[in-house]
Amino acid sequence: MPACQIEYYSDNAASRDELIPWLIASDPEPLSEAMWQRRLAHWWDENPFASLAPSRGWVLRHEGRIAGFMALIPAGYAAGGKLNAAYIASTWRVDKDHRNASLPMLMKLRRLAASALMADTTPTPDVQLMLQKSGWLPATAITRHFVPLGLFSMLAGKKWPQLPAGKKLTRDPFEVKSIAASFQRPDSIEKWITPEYLRWLSAAPMRRHEFLGVLDEAGCLTSYLFLTPKNIRGIPAWMEIDHFTVSHSFTELHALVGELVRRPSLLGSERLLSLASFPGDVSWDEAPTLHHREEQVTHHFSIPEPLKVLPKHSVLSEGDWGL
Repeated sequence: MPACQIEYYSDNAASRDELIPWLIASDPEPLSEAMWQRRLAHWWDENPFASLAPSRGWVLRHEGRIAGFMALIPAGYAAGGKLNAAYIASTWRVDKDHRNASLPMLMKLRRLAASALMADTTPTPDVQLMLQKSGWLPATAITRHFVPLGLFSMLAGKKWPQLPAGKKLTRDPFEVKSIAASFQRPDSIEKWITPEYLRWLSAAPMRRHEFLGVLDEAGCLTSYLFLTPKNIRGIPAWMEIDHFTVSHSFTELHALVGELVRRPSLLGSERLLSLASFPGDVSWDEAPTLHHREEQVTHHFSIPEPLKVLPKHSVLSEGDWGL
């Protein structure tokens, strides 16, 4: 059997016309052609970090036809307070007859990861093992903190703080004119935040993302939340997938949660909110939550050697989680 060949994916209209039918055919629960067109446009055409990280992935070919694919989505990360180019690995698939070519594709990813930050937050169990053997950092445990909304908030026994004077709530990321800082801590690795990024994440095609932000009178953002709807044991709820504040304390972030606690009609009629924290994130430790429990996720990160001295600050909405 002729050997497979791996080549860089060169993105253009003709490449997408070839790739999308293969993506549909290779998925047991395929997305529509229109959704794949929308998804690729979101990844590469509308992405505010598109010019920062130029690679788009690799294609595996057998006798000239696509037999495998791995996507790279550009991203921006703060590391030590400076903007770094990064990539999100996504949609790693290889036809059943050519699974032996999976390892060479992983080697391509490993070589790029030696010099660029990488995130993969939806790997299969087999891929998780391969990533961990390749030195990727697993971030696979979170704590869920549960918050009753509306009248049910009295069950928690404590009140959430109010937003400070001169600050207002917004649900529209287009109202964000600037951000007080693009990162929370200068001594960590975390997402680089810009107004353009907030708008881009809000428009993610695979999951509903609701934005709640705190602005000053000039439209400068100081804290935000991203939420997505989710039933929790049959109860309509919101699941927090991203939280951010430039404040030295978490009072303003807690006040933002308080706005939703007191006025759940801001987003609908849900009765419960769950807040998420990875190990080392103390954002919700002192919040008036009702209950908490541990859950498993699949987030993995590759950090180049010079940056490994910095701690990684993680949130759920990293990688292709929702993109």
